[in-house]
Amino acid sequence: MYGLDYTINPYYGCSHACVYCYVPSIMHVEAEKFRIPQPKTNIVGILRREIRKKRKGLVGISTATDAYQPMEKKYKLTRKILMVLKDYGFPVDIQTKSPLVLRDMDIIKGMDSSVGITITTFNDGLLKSWEPFTPSPEERIKAVERLVDNGISAYIFFGPVHPLMNENDIRYAMEEFMKSGVEEIIVDRLHLKRGVVNALMKSEEGRKILKNAGDFEKILRVIREYEGKMEIRMAWEP
Repeated sequence: MYGLDYTINPYYGCSHACVYCYVPSIMHVEAEKFRIPQPKTNIVGILRREIRKKRKGLVGISTATDAYQPMEKKYKLTRKILMVLKDYGFPVDIQTKSPLVLRDMDIIKGMDSSVGITITTFNDGLLKSWEPFTPSPEERIKAVERLVDNGISAYIFFGPVHPLMNENDIRYAMEEFMKSGVEEIIVDRLHLKRGVVNALMKSEEGRKILKNAGDFEKILRVIREYEGKMEIRMAWEP
C-alpha cells in the first residue's frame, strides 16, 4: 500500500493459500512452505524496544501475510501489537480477509486507524480454487458493515479482481460494496509474478485465467460505472 511509513507482519507465511499470492516469489520461498505459517513469537517484545526510537508514522499491518489468519485466534499477536501501537499513538492501516478483525474493535476504535477488507469475487465457483482457505465473501462484507456501523474508517480492497468474472459478477460485487456503507474501494489487478504464473499453469482454469489476465480494461470499464457513487482508487497508482 502506498503511503505507509512502516509495516508489521506478525506471522511468517499465510494459511489462506491464495493461488494469486506473489509474496513467496518476492521472498524467494516455495509457495507450499509459505502456506505453513509460523508465529513471530518475539515480535511484541521487539516492537516495544524499537518503537521508542521511531518517529510517528503510518503502520501497515498485513503487507506480507494476513494478520488475522486462523493462527491469530491462538497467539493474539496482532491484538498485542495494536495495543503497543495505540500506547505510543501510531496510526495504523490494517488489511485482512478475516472477520476476526472485529474482535479488536475495542482497541481499533480508539486509534487513528483504517481497516481494509479484501474481497476478490462473490462467485463461489471461481473462489474455491482462487483462495481456498479464506472466510466467505459474505462473512467479509458483514464485517465491513460492522466496522462502518461502529464508526471505524473502513474500505474494501477489491483485488486482485478475478479475471474470469463476467459483467454481472462485477456489478453484483460493486452493488454489495455500496450497500456495506464504505466510501472507498481500492482496485487491484492480478500480478503475474513467476511463482503465480507457475501455480496457475498447473490447472485448466489457471491457464484460462492467464489468458484473460491481460485484458483488465474490460473489468475496469464496469467498475468505473460506479465512479461518483463511491471513491474508486487503483492500487498501483501512487
